[in-house]
Amino acid sequence: FLHLLVWGSIILVHAIPAPDPVQCNRTICTLSNSYGAWGDRKDCSVKSVVYPTTEEELRSTVAHANRNKLKVKVVSKFSHTIPKLACPSSLGHDSLLISTAKYDSGIEIDSVNLAVTADAGVALRDVIDKVEEAGLSLVAAPYWEGVSVAGMISTGAHGSSWWGKGGAVHDHVIGLSMIVPGNESEGHAKVKQIGAQDQLLNAAKVSLGILGVIS
Repeated sequence: FLHLLVWGSIILVHAIPAPDPVQCNRTICTLSNSYGAWGDRKDCSVKSVVYPTTEEELRSTVAHANRNKLKVKVVSKFSHTIPKLACPSSLGHDSLLISTAKYDSGIEIDSVNLAVTADAGVALRDVIDKVEEAGLSLVAAPYWEGVSVAGMISTGAHGSSWWGKGGAVHDHVIGLSMIVPGNESEGHAKVKQIGAQDQLLNAAKVSLGILGVIS
């Protein structure tokens, strides 16, 4: 989950729906980006892909990867990345891809505290629509709405510079949940809650997936 302050007004360009960036056959899966080619012009091959729908399923997937020493990366249903940030391995046989395409059902509005909490895979457009239903707006947002909430935060997707702390959404994050590897007694993975006063919050934001999986 992510907690974002809401306010102000925004102008966005409508995104064009893209096909699933992950395509699988009987032996291997291939990850592509929305631009049609990676910078090195080579395919990103992945052994398998998992589509969690809840935080517990996401934690269980990370635990499985940790237990079996698999290389893991996370991709959204949009895959708007030019470099191979979402490609877990150049070999393919020791890798696992987590897609947040189906982890996108939760959006909660807290009108009293002017905050919104959203699942990692929720599309920015859906967050904006839900927030506007409550008579609010995000403080800032990228002009490209075809991004997921967690992808936008973990990559520091750009926005405007009209007002406030900054124009990027991650400047206004006040808390998040992150799935991190754990030891055997912790079930090989655990959920870490990081609040506004936690010194880890700045590190967890714009972490490019290195520290864990934003939930």
